[in-house]
Amino acid sequence: MKKETLENWGWGLGLGFAWVSSIWLIPQLIGANGIFSQAFVQHAAWKVAAIWVLMAHFTISAMSIAFHRSHTHQSIKLHPWVDMAMQTFLWGVTSMSKLDWVSVHVYHHTFSDTEKDPHSPKQKGLLRVFFLGAVDYSRAKGWPEVLKIRARIPANRYERFISEHLFTGPVVLSLLLMIAFGPGYGSILAVLNFSISPLFAVGGVNAIAHSYGYQNYESKDESRNIGFLFFLNWIICGELDHNNHHKFPKSPSFAHRWFEFDIGWVYIRMMRSLGLVQVPGKIPSFRAKVKSRGSQSEVAFVS
Repeated sequence: MKKETLENWGWGLGLGFAWVSSIWLIPQLIGANGIFSQAFVQHAAWKVAAIWVLMAHFTISAMSIAFHRSHTHQSIKLHPWVDMAMQTFLWGVTSMSKLDWVSVHVYHHTFSDTEKDPHSPKQKGLLRVFFLGAVDYSRAKGWPEVLKIRARIPANRYERFISEHLFTGPVVLSLLLMIAFGPGYGSILAVLNFSISPLFAVGGVNAIAHSYGYQNYESKDESRNIGFLFFLNWIICGELDHNNHHKFPKSPSFAHRWFEFDIGWVYIRMMRSLGLVQVPGKIPSFRAKVKSRGSQSEVAFVS
């Protein structure tokens, strides 16, 4: 067995032991309900649901802005501290790294809805991708062609550390949640956090938005727009106008028509005004128009 593999196993076992031990230790030191012992005394179910929805929005927003728009398609450039903060947050909630996410997503765009697409509902079925798309994503990370893409992605020492210790983030976040709210509610919140990416990112975007909706543009794949599901599209940070994105992957805005709305583009504009993000090249206008679903289709851009 390789030295690196042994080190990873040792690291993982150590974290697992710490997590299991904390379930017994935290109530002894802090109390059964953690530091914030009164947080879930009343309306616990509603509070847990609200936290889950907000965490889903924060998580997919960070994923959309950092992993997707910045590192994969390079339509924006984040301030280094903002970038690292988002990557650290995603590491804790999803156990994902920039290197894995970007390489699989580049491969998805290259072979979208073909037999090589790791999460295509056209090839594998809607239910399979919705419920097991995260499994297919994990398998795709190790494919030789994906690893070749991964090898070309620049990464600093911290990003490489994340990619080599994927489950450290979720374990640490779980421990913090248990310290804050006790082993019971802390564990519930940790499990709900871990469900966000499989349900909303893989399930919501890759399954549903490649199966249902309308197309502004002719496409070689099955990408569709379902941004009219406004609440879901808010949670998923505008990613549901997916046909627009597949036609113009380097556009930082996914909304191309007057009735389409991309909350992610709103966040980017806010951060841009604070000097936290740069938008190189031309900036898409919300006056963008679509003439037809053919070669005449166009999107207006402003400087």
